[in-house]
Amino acid sequence: MKNISNRYSININKNFVLGVEKTDNGYSFAIVSDNDEITLFLFKDDDRDSHLSIVIGKEYKIGNVFSVILKNIDLDGYSYVYMADGEIIVDPYAKMLTGLPEFSVIDNSGLVNVRGKIGNNRYDWKSENKPVINKEDLIIYKLHPRGFTMSPSSKVKYPGTFRGITEKIPYLKKLGINAVELMPAYEFKEYDYHFNYWGYNDGFYFAPKAAYSSCYKDGGDYTSEFKDMVKKFHINGIEVYMEFYFPREIYAGVVLDCLRYWKKEYHIDGAHLICDERVRLFIAEDPYIKDMRLIYSDWYTDCNNSNLIEYNEGFENVTRKLLKGDEGQLRDFVDAFKKNPLHTSVINFIADNNGFTLMDLVSYDRKHNEDNGEHNRDGKDYNISWNCGEEGPSTKRKVLVQRLRNRKNAMAFVLLAQGIPLIYSGDEFGNSQNGNNNTYCQDNETGWVDWSVLNKNRKFLNYVTELIKFRKEHKILHTEKELFQTDYKYYGLPDFSIHGSKAWYQEYENYNRHIGIMLCGKYAGDENEVYIGINMHWEKHTLALPKVPDKKWKVVINTNDIESITIEEERTMEVPPRSIVVLISEKNS
Repeated sequence: MKNISNRYSININKNFVLGVEKTDNGYSFAIVSDNDEITLFLFKDDDRDSHLSIVIGKEYKIGNVFSVILKNIDLDGYSYVYMADGEIIVDPYAKMLTGLPEFSVIDNSGLVNVRGKIGNNRYDWKSENKPVINKEDLIIYKLHPRGFTMSPSSKVKYPGTFRGITEKIPYLKKLGINAVELMPAYEFKEYDYHFNYWGYNDGFYFAPKAAYSSCYKDGGDYTSEFKDMVKKFHINGIEVYMEFYFPREIYAGVVLDCLRYWKKEYHIDGAHLICDERVRLFIAEDPYIKDMRLIYSDWYTDCNNSNLIEYNEGFENVTRKLLKGDEGQLRDFVDAFKKNPLHTSVINFIADNNGFTLMDLVSYDRKHNEDNGEHNRDGKDYNISWNCGEEGPSTKRKVLVQRLRNRKNAMAFVLLAQGIPLIYSGDEFGNSQNGNNNTYCQDNETGWVDWSVLNKNRKFLNYVTELIKFRKEHKILHTEKELFQTDYKYYGLPDFSIHGSKAWYQEYENYNRHIGIMLCGKYAGDENEVYIGINMHWEKHTLALPKVPDKKWKVVINTNDIESITIEEERTMEVPPRSIVVLISEKNS
């Protein structure tokens, strides 16, 4: 090792920003340690031996933070590690990493080869046009950063990378998406006790995942590639959210530092947090990130932050039960359908990465996770699914017709409900994981989105696109505040009303699986009323239509491709089995 300490100066640093930052005064280094001294090793390029070693004594320590500024030295592109008591320490606040194998394997045997890397942090955001989207207008698309485009069927130039994702922006924009959620895209361990494809374990939270870039192997700046992706999403009016998994033992301050950093450095618009309850309470009212969307399973807090969003698994459960025809679901379904709390919004979904895809939800009664190597013991045992008459792939027309109808019904539940809809990547055109409901270790064709099925499912894709368009055209379907089920503005109609075989009557009996929901558009500045007729029974049912003065009802959506809908004297309509029919009111000509 060569020690060239006479070429630089070292000073105590009082800003206590953990990690490494290039400042006007030099390079700021700060790390937490219980030791009385710590040694900083600096490496030039890919040299195995350090170019410079610096012993940082307790005179540079305040509390448990060693913090120094190095001046009169150019460290751009250098990598670094620390050592204390003979143990190599990779900076947990490292903003870039180097020395990682192809799949970013980080374990005890290879840790010494992994180093933090010092970048110049220069990036031109000038042409960025950050979108301004009201929370109630969001339509979120959740994707795996590698699996979204890794399959050759994606036909992108840079598969499995941030650049590959940007190649799909025109597709997402045409679909109608205005927000994307990335599953963990920070540097995480892909190998631990088992191969980890999803990233739900601890890692280096301040560095984008190198293996998800197209330029890392060539020594390129993969942080700029991530920023390019965010910038292009923003230019196209699409927000970007990051999903983070934080173990129970993590300090809440680390989580807050992480979120602040990703907002400042990468301009992300929100974060989906998987963490301990004490952490989410700590960050909920932080003023610096108060304009970020913060997504969590349950907030249960009265804090004054309008950007708190609940990841609503309750919606998934009740809509799946109703979709398959379970009894006694109507009351819970209506509550979930209209849920739109004042202080926290909700995200509604019927499928995400944690379970069956939408196609598999209607194709399998049981999980098929044998290839995961855990003897099919992993993943959810009960998926609230129905295979429509045959397990797995089928050529039976009756089965295929019902599966298509149920997928249409499922998307209608998600996109017509109050709250914020979320679509899991590939569900809009029928991606399947062959019955695997836990692809956490499947970095292969099973876990990747199969774009080859898009063409044969194009009609369904068009249906989803039109459904999103319909939602956007009718503000009453996504109001800012929860609807009250009263006529509080004296329009002659309540904002939200329930109907059964008789208009204005709620029929919640356990044996009923049909219901009519009317939303009065005037409460959201719309001219039209929207009536959603739902029948998840295996028999036809008649629903009563409320009378709307000087207007008539028109069918705009029918998830049943076989039976047409007849409206009898503007009073009733017969809804086919396992179908949803949507009407809008129009003025009499």
